[in-house]
Amino acid sequence: MFIIDAPFVSNYLKQTLQDLKIPVIQTAYAEETLAGYTVNFISEFEAVQAYTSEKKIQFHTNSENALEWILAQFPASELAFTVGQVKDKVRFRDVLAQIHTTHYYKGCPYRELQNIDSALLPFPVILKPSIGFFSLGVQRIDSPSHWVDTLSKLDSLTSSYEGIYPSSVLDNSTFIIEEVIPGEEFAVDCYFDEQGQAVILNMMKHLFASGDDVNDRVYITSSAIMEQYLEPVQNYLNKLGTLFELRNFQAHIEIRIAADEIVAIEINPLRFGGWCSTADLAQYAWDMNLYEALVKGVRPDWDHLKRLDPELVYALVVLNNSTGVAGKEIASFDYDTLLTMVHNPLELRKTDFHKFPLFGFLMCKVPANDMSDLHKLLHSDLKEFITLN
Repeated sequence: MFIIDAPFVSNYLKQTLQDLKIPVIQTAYAEETLAGYTVNFISEFEAVQAYTSEKKIQFHTNSENALEWILAQFPASELAFTVGQVKDKVRFRDVLAQIHTTHYYKGCPYRELQNIDSALLPFPVILKPSIGFFSLGVQRIDSPSHWVDTLSKLDSLTSSYEGIYPSSVLDNSTFIIEEVIPGEEFAVDCYFDEQGQAVILNMMKHLFASGDDVNDRVYITSSAIMEQYLEPVQNYLNKLGTLFELRNFQAHIEIRIAADEIVAIEINPLRFGGWCSTADLAQYAWDMNLYEALVKGVRPDWDHLKRLDPELVYALVVLNNSTGVAGKEIASFDYDTLLTMVHNPLELRKTDFHKFPLFGFLMCKVPANDMSDLHKLLHSDLKEFITLN
């Protein structure tokens, strides 16, 4: 069954819930946001009773905000333990250290970061909230002097996104310091079956503007990516399924792939990419409904899918507010001009940039041999699209 929660539910997901008559827990938010759709609602009481009597019932979500409901209803359950173990990056690293024994990481309460002897850190390192979302608060730090400078600005940074998401999604009370994991970054939408084996539904390469870039801006998927990486990633995710005992479990997993190693960065529980982003991209890239595949236990025929559009790359462009200007100071964003920058836009989703540090999402397709459209947006701070108050 689905738990629908803020901040966003796409029309594509709403229509899927209606068409497939997927059970949806009847929370106040679900009722409001699904108004106008014929939904197979199940009451919160019935959902709790069903899970209490039958632990094989699977919960799926569109948003990590929904984790609060699960943790509140079943705080002592195996599901709550697993969610907490993968969501908290320190606990996640504690388990992952069983197969990646040499990777440095350290958890630290926020107010004690100032006491860390930076001379002992294996720079470059990544500093980020132990419970985080959407690259908020993530910092790459390259030297002891950079460490001092970063900490001096951390209060201002964390206060800029305070209260946007619940503490189960984003919590600044504890940070994790970890060495930079080498390689190219990928995001995988998948589920783990009853045996803990991963079923990959989509895989996207995360493009960065530079080695120092930690932003979510451009993700791409293509036949070439699936051809090269599907088998090794499948094998690695199966190891994660065994290690974390992930069964009947939906996930959005971020990994890094170097020449000789695949390393997990994080496992995001019970959802695909945030804001109905990466899952909805799959309808264009693979003509596949990931929500339907999830609830029906579909195993994609990748040998067939990889042959569909080998000459095209499908992209998700995350229009995060990288302007350096607070959303409340911005009067408008020029979406029309943005659309002229890509030759084949597929879908544009606008967001409330006064409330969230985000202008929206753009899905598009480009020739595999010419990704110049994407690189322009990758390197843009988006200032050219804003008008100030």
